[in-house]
Amino acid sequence: MFERLAIVGGKIVTPQSIIENGTILCEDGEISFVGPSSEAEPEPGSSIIEAKGRYILPGFIDTHFHGSGGDDVMANGAAGIRRISRTLLKFGTTGFLATTIAARHEELMKSVEETLDARKQDNGSPEAAEILGMHIEGPYINIKFKGAQPDWGIRDPNFEECRELIEMASGMIKIMTLAPEVPGGLELIRMLSGAGIHPSLGHSDADYDTALEAIEAGATRATHLFNAMSGVHHRKPGLAAACLNEPGIQAELICDGVHVNPHMAKLAWKNKGAAGLTLITDATAAQGIGDGTYTLGDFQIKVRGPLCTLMDGVTIAGSVLTMNSAIRNAIDFTGMSLIDAAHTSSLAPAAACGVADRKGSLECGKDADIVILETDFSVSHTIRSGAVAYQKQLTDPD
Repeated sequence: MFERLAIVGGKIVTPQSIIENGTILCEDGEISFVGPSSEAEPEPGSSIIEAKGRYILPGFIDTHFHGSGGDDVMANGAAGIRRISRTLLKFGTTGFLATTIAARHEELMKSVEETLDARKQDNGSPEAAEILGMHIEGPYINIKFKGAQPDWGIRDPNFEECRELIEMASGMIKIMTLAPEVPGGLELIRMLSGAGIHPSLGHSDADYDTALEAIEAGATRATHLFNAMSGVHHRKPGLAAACLNEPGIQAELICDGVHVNPHMAKLAWKNKGAAGLTLITDATAAQGIGDGTYTLGDFQIKVRGPLCTLMDGVTIAGSVLTMNSAIRNAIDFTGMSLIDAAHTSSLAPAAACGVADRKGSLECGKDADIVILETDFSVSHTIRSGAVAYQKQLTDPD
């Protein structure tokens, strides 16, 4: 039985407006009231969180995410994924897609198995961010734009192994990143789309015309816009230009100031708007720890400040970004509103995961997955299924 919870006095960010001095009531794991404090009275016996002067947003959903707290999605089995689910709560993330990198077929099958196992063990636990599915980043990508993806995991589409992967995942694969220009790429897009999976264009040398063909075939997303793809050129527009121009593409954006220059983030915002952007972290096992040496799949990576690279010190390999920092940066870089920031970090990714009917916005009847932020965007509380899953302590670092 879930307890009753009341969050009172904060600035509630809804899809339509910001409610000053608002109240949210939660009961049985769901939101039962959202509105002005003058219109609500917590039930006797409710736990009460005083949120005056703080922002109240829907819990963040990260749809491109490789690891956190020293654990990598592909390296530490179901136990590691479960630890990740708990670590994420301190950054306000209440749901995520476990994201792979290019790998051999048996390694991807094992990763799907471990993710399914982790999800089954937690089974909606309010003590963990919900595993909403998987994002298979590769292996059917262009080696020219491999970025930090391993050569040995990259190959042209193999439809038999892809069908086997989809079947094993039992609906858990929500997004697959691929290069449409590789042999069989367009056919793969049609296959994924028919299976209810979002084909995402990335790690690709596609020109504009090929990108248009991919969109016509069913591609709906772009993986980490500007990164690991043909770019914006005035005589030879590539995939990035198509993703900026074409309204049918929902583009991921990494707002850490490293992957994408703030001026380019602003360009993306002006072209795509809230309807066309999803904030992601592309985080690695180094998220939340600091400088050091970590793993990304089979690679060693090193972190120095906000920069996460392969051991060559040059090739960017994921990030250490957190979702609460992502929305702070997005607002700073682009000028988007808090309402837009909530949409791009919660509701848009919820739609990509197929759960927008129950997550992604502060509305009655939806899951009580909520984050309370200080004005500097540090996390004060994370609420998961109507229960306090994380509360900042005075000794916590900012």
